[in-house]
Amino acid sequence: MHRFRPLVAAAAALLVTTGASAQTTSLFSLTGGPFTHAYTFTIGGPSSVVGDTLSSGISWADVLLKSGAGPYNSIDTNPDDGFSTGVLTAGIYTLRLQGSGMGGYGGYYTVTAVPEPETYAMFLAGLGALGLIASRRQQG
Repeated sequence: MHRFRPLVAAAAALLVTTGASAQTTSLFSLTGGPFTHAYTFTIGGPSSVVGDTLSSGISWADVLLKSGAGPYNSIDTNPDDGFSTGVLTAGIYTLRLQGSGMGGYGGYYTVTAVPEPETYAMFLAGLGALGLIASRRQQG
């Protein structure tokens, strides 16, 4: 059994490293009145977006997300308390921040890939095969 533990740990580490990848983008702007700032990014497969801002002197209107094929969908009216999406499909997206004020904001948004069910199925099948090999080696 002690030979099996390093294999399980290696398999779990492989799933974590290949299952999800993340890309973080910084947000920063100084403003002097009404503003609309857009940040465009591309998603290659099922992903989610989370983000947060910290602002001074800003009155937020909203944070909107638009895909190339669809209308804007409101995410939040105060990105200072964070914002997030559900699972998004592949495509080009624009994150739009609107507000007004004399000041500025800083923050980030992170796009994280969501593993597909097939990834977990392959992981479990491989883990089962490792278990079978380990049990046969102990019997022999």
